[in-house]
Amino acid sequence: MNIDIGLMMKNREQSESRKVRRAHRWNLLAALFCIATVLPNSARASGEHRGHDEERVQIDSAMAEKAGIETAIAGPGEIRRTLTLYGKTALAHGSLSHVHARFPGPIVSVAVEIGDRVEKGQTLARIESNDSLQVYPLTAPIAGQVIDKQASRGEYSGERELFTIANFDRLWVELRVFPGQQPEIARGQKVTLSNGDRQLPAEIGNLVPAPGGQPFVLARAAIDNRELGWPADLMLEGRVLVEKAAVPLVVENRALQSRHGGSVVFVQRGDHYEPRQLELGRSDGRVTEVLGGLKAGERYVTANSYLIKADMEKSGASHAH
Repeated sequence: MNIDIGLMMKNREQSESRKVRRAHRWNLLAALFCIATVLPNSARASGEHRGHDEERVQIDSAMAEKAGIETAIAGPGEIRRTLTLYGKTALAHGSLSHVHARFPGPIVSVAVEIGDRVEKGQTLARIESNDSLQVYPLTAPIAGQVIDKQASRGEYSGERELFTIANFDRLWVELRVFPGQQPEIARGQKVTLSNGDRQLPAEIGNLVPAPGGQPFVLARAAIDNRELGWPADLMLEGRVLVEKAAVPLVVENRALQSRHGGSVVFVQRGDHYEPRQLELGRSDGRVTEVLGGLKAGERYVTANSYLIKADMEKSGASHAH
């Protein structure tokens, strides 16, 4: 049996490296929980109970940095309320052309195929007129892509549609607005369009009735599609900005933690972190208005605040025993 000693050693080193990385992560969390301690105040030391808002956790700056704890200064902000609509892309008016022979007759030659990009005035086919017996070019009335072709050399053109050309450079996005949503939707509103991870800012250009008497109207937004390359009938989500209000104090939503039946943030004072029960107002999914419990200028934890909450609850449980 041949044994590749070098390969075995390499695999062993990789395995040891993974173990070291896992151990480092666990040691980091363990160290955080060891260094972070709930500090009783003087009232607690004398036996007086002050409640959960008197708790503090101590974490030195180096450990906080390693644990990914980030902070921000509380201050004024803007609540941006949005309404989510759904719809799809559609060709803009004038972006679709059905090409017929001007003078019916035999098709002498065909110059393009489905999928070809053509310019306005480019020859699509050559046709011999039955009336004059002259061969004339059938040209593209618009620039775009050939999406359908019903012309072959030697066939009689008749009056049927020979080519269909679509220009996808500019699209409409048509979002459905149902009766309960209509009072909040108007021309000129900003809308963020998304398809998967792709997002695009746009503006509602007009509102039109839905075809076929359907129970909604269409909010249309024009988009430049030259770089996006989106097809027609692509399903999209649109978040329409319906209200924008400046407020004196906001916190980031990721900072909020549930505790004792309410919402708290952890305020930093040097190496100490203490929970603050908040009275909250409006929210837009990014930030939330603060009505009480926090003052402008105070520094609060934004990222990884759950670590502080977990350690505080762990320390509280140990005190309970």
